This record gives sequence, C-alpha cells and structure tokens, in this order.
Amino acid sequence: MNKRLVVSALSAMLLMGMSACSQSPDEDAAEQPESDAISASTEDSSKPDDSSAESTTSSDENEEDQPNESSSENSSTESSDQEVTVTKVEGKQAYAEKLDNIQKELDALPYKKDSDKGVTNAMKNYYGVAYEKYDGALNEIYALLKKELSPEVMAELKAEQLEWIKEKEEKAEKERLKYEGGTFEYVAWYISLYESTKDRCYELVEEYMRD
Repeated sequence: MNKRLVVSALSAMLLMGMSACSQSPDEDAAEQPESDAISASTEDSSKPDDSSAESTTSSDENEEDQPNESSSENSSTESSDQEVTVTKVEGKQAYAEKLDNIQKELDALPYKKDSDKGVTNAMKNYYGVAYEKYDGALNEIYALLKKELSPEVMAELKAEQLEWIKEKEEKAEKERLKYEGGTFEYVAWYISLYESTKDRCYELVEEYMRD
C-alpha cells in the first residue's frame, strides 16, 4: 500500500515537471510585467539620434561659412552711391597767378622792347618763347585735370581739347598765309599760336578749377 502511494506521488511530480519544461519562451515573455516593457521603450526613444544631431551641426556650420550675399550687395550699392562726379579741381587761384607770372617773365625778356618796336627778329623770338611758355603751362593744367576729374568729365574735355587744337592750328596757318613769303610770315604764325594757347590756359582754369 505504501509503495503504491510513493509511486503515485512520484508519477504526479514527474508529470508536473514535464509540463513546466514544455512551456514556450513566448509565454514567458508574455508574462513579463508591462512596466518593464514600457521602461525599455522609453529608454530607447529618449536616446538622441546621433546622425540627426550631426546633420544639424553640419548644416549650421555651412550656414556660418557661407558669405552673406545680401550684405555684400548692400555694401556694393552703398559704395556706388558714395561715388561723386568730380567736375572741378582745387587750385584755381594758384594757377591763375602762375599764368600771370608767365606773362610778367615774358615782359622782362631783353628783346621785348625791340619786339614792341616791330623789329621782326625780336618779335619772332619773343612770340616763339611766349608760345612755348604757355604751351607748357597748358600741358601741365591738362595733366592735372586728367588725373583729378571723373572719367566721364575728362572724356568730354578730351574731345573738346582735340577740337580746340584743330581750330588753333587752322587759325595760325591762316594768319601765316596772309604774309606767305614775307619776313612777317612766321611772326604772324607765332603770335596766333601764343594768343590761342594763352587764352586756352585761362579757359581751363576758369571752367574746371575752383578755389
């Protein structure tokens, strides 16, 4: 009787052990507490996305490296607006006095008196030197204006000056032809060149210079 009870008890225990071993892993997972699963999910979602962070940082750095095109354009526009057209240069009084002094120097030449008396050679020498003096002054004035005036203003002056040179030479030639073959031929030519060039010097000072 006792042996049967022992055998029955052992059989029951064996059956229970086999039943426990046959239980699937999925069922174990299903029995895991919900709080543990939620905690694991929360930890995963709270981790920063490294690739996203790197992408954002790279984008910010690129924006900092790129020049501000709008700012450059505004700066260029402001610089352009600040450009001023130069129509006159300083030195009007100084150059007017310089031109006056040239005439004073000419009047002090030793052959000036003979020139005034109508001595042909003296006149030729005097007006030849006078023309050279004022021609040098004209070149100096023109060079200063070329350096200081705005390009568009200088372009107009250049065209004007070329026209003046043409008229000056035509006028001098016309005066020379009046006395062609005579002793006064080149005296008349020099006188015309001197007068035209001297007048042109004062014209440029008056028109393109200021005090």
